[in-house]
Amino acid sequence: MRKKKIIKLINKIIIKPLGPFKLEFLADLTKADIYGNNKLTINNVNTISLANNNDISLVDNIKYIENFNTSKASAFIVSKKIYRKLKLLAKTSFLVCDNPYLSYAYILNAFYPNIQQTDLNNFSNISINKEAKISEKAIIKSNVTIGKNSIINSFSSIGPNVHIGNDCYIGNNVNISNTFINNSVLIQDGTVIGQDGFGYAYDGTKYIKVPQIGIVKIGNNVEIGSNCTIDRGSLKFTEIRDGVKLDNLVHIAHNVIVKENTMIAGQTGIAGSTIIGKNVLIGGQVGISGHLSIEDNVQIGAQAGVTKNVQNGSKISGTPAVSLNTYLKQAVYLKNMVKKND
Repeated sequence: MRKKKIIKLINKIIIKPLGPFKLEFLADLTKADIYGNNKLTINNVNTISLANNNDISLVDNIKYIENFNTSKASAFIVSKKIYRKLKLLAKTSFLVCDNPYLSYAYILNAFYPNIQQTDLNNFSNISINKEAKISEKAIIKSNVTIGKNSIINSFSSIGPNVHIGNDCYIGNNVNISNTFINNSVLIQDGTVIGQDGFGYAYDGTKYIKVPQIGIVKIGNNVEIGSNCTIDRGSLKFTEIRDGVKLDNLVHIAHNVIVKENTMIAGQTGIAGSTIIGKNVLIGGQVGISGHLSIEDNVQIGAQAGVTKNVQNGSKISGTPAVSLNTYLKQAVYLKNMVKKND
C-alpha cells in the first residue's frame, strides 16, 4: 500500500481535537506564566518532533534540546529550569509552570474532553468488503473498515476507529480500537489492542488521567499471540512493523516502536517510548524499561531486566542485563562461591 494512501487511512481514524485555543486561555487553565506571544493561536498538542506550526509541545527533559532546535511547534510547556536553558535558543513562546506534565494533562483534556465517553449505539461509517467473513457474534463499532478476505471470529469487538486490511485473521474475544492494521496480520484469541496506556499526572492530592489520543500502527505479515496487550500511542503512534512476531502474554506500552522482523517471547513487557530495532530476539519474561533504544540484531536472554540502551548486535542476559559473557562468568563465580561455603 502506498505511503500517501496509508496516511489518508490513518487520518480517518485519528481523533480530531477541539479548539483552537489562545495561548493565554491555556495559561489561565494551567496557572502558567507566558513568555512570548500570549495571543498566539494553538491548534493542537503534539510531540516535539512531529509538531506543526501552531502546535504546543511538552519539553520535560533537557535531553530533548536537539529536537527542540528543529521542532516546528509554536509553543512549549516547560519548567522554570528548562526555560532558563531554552529561552535563548529560539524565538518562540513558552508556558512556564511548576509541574509541566500536569499542565500538559490539563491542556490535553481541553483539546480532547470526555474522550472515554463513547456512544455505545453508534454503528455508523462501517465499510466491510463483501469477501470478508464476519461472525454473527462479532461486534463492529463506528468508523471501521475491514478489507478483502479478512476474518473476524466470535465475540470479538472491532472499533471504534479501526482499519483492518486484506487477508487478516482476528481470533475469538479480540478487542481492537484506535488501530490501523495493514495486510496479512494474524491476531490470536483474547488480545486487546488500542486501549489507553498508563499515563497519570499527580496534582499534589490525587492522580489526573492524561488522555491517550494516539493509535496503534501494525504493519504487514505481523503475528500476535493470545492475550497480548498493545496500548495506543499517547499522542501519535505505537508501532508494530512488518514481520514482527509476538508470543502470548506480551505487553507493549504506549509509544513503543518494534521494528521489522523482531521476535518477542511470552510474558515480556516493554515500557513506554522504548524503540526495539530490527531482527531482535527477546526471550520469555523479559522486562524492558521505558525510553530506551535497543538497536538491531540484539539477543536478550529469558528473564533479563533491561535498564540501559543496548548497542547493535549485542547479546545480553541477567537482571540488570549485562553482556552474555559477563552473565555467564557471574554465574560460574556465584556457583563456586556457594560451593566453598557449603
